[in-house]
Amino acid sequence: MTSPDERLHAWALLARAALASPIIVHALLIEHGPLAAAEYIAADARDSRFGPVTREMAAYDLERAERAGARLVTRDDPGWPAVLADLDTVGAHAPIALWSRGRGQLNLLTERAVAVVGSRAATSYGEKVATHLATGLGEHGWTVVSGGAFGVDAAAHQAALDARRPTVAVLPAGLHRLFPHGNAYQLARIEETGLLLSEYPPGVEPSRPNFLARNRIVAALAVGMVVPEAGLRSGTANTVGWATKLQRPVTAVPGPIDSAASRGCHEFIRTGQATLAVDAQDVLDALAR
Repeated sequence: MTSPDERLHAWALLARAALASPIIVHALLIEHGPLAAAEYIAADARDSRFGPVTREMAAYDLERAERAGARLVTRDDPGWPAVLADLDTVGAHAPIALWSRGRGQLNLLTERAVAVVGSRAATSYGEKVATHLATGLGEHGWTVVSGGAFGVDAAAHQAALDARRPTVAVLPAGLHRLFPHGNAYQLARIEETGLLLSEYPPGVEPSRPNFLARNRIVAALAVGMVVPEAGLRSGTANTVGWATKLQRPVTAVPGPIDSAASRGCHEFIRTGQATLAVDAQDVLDALAR
């Protein structure tokens, strides 16, 4: 009989291997299950498809996570959110597992969750709108999911915290430290009632590909999405694209017609990718359609 520790170590190995070859790792997992798939990968640590993955590295990931107050949430876990499987239907593999810090339970927090996403270089208007929306969503009993970044993300998380509501931040780096450092205090507060999540093992630093990959998880964990403010070439378009593929309703808030910071929102509305919203009720109405 396999022990829980053996299964956890297998999942940790698969999670690291998937960073290099997600398609192959997912195929092995589906065909053989976590234990046999991990055994196959660990049998030849020189296989360049998976990078330098060994059982020792997986054990070290788990040890380092424990020191950081994090744990690995796997598909074996009763708290694993079933909605992540939607990613497998749109050509983007669901994460093998998620590293987690915080007191919240992932599946419960995301049963009624809305992603609030937007520009990191938000204007005072964008931050005000994000605060207004996140406060209203919290008053209606909804969880805010965002990316823990500056700007719109930080404003939305802070509004949830101020309303004494749990919130979820999906980060583009390992949870060995709080990133971005400038938001460390807020991220530590999120842990008290909500969750910090990452598909990256401790020690992995942020990179542009990580930011883009993180966006699909933000979109998948939420029932719908609202964009308080985003520029025309904002990375928010990537997250909105994932929500659209996943058939999650998207809403966006218009801004001043001469504001470059809101042109992305205007474009989402103009092209039909998003419906117009000015408050939390508009967002919830879009979810109900």
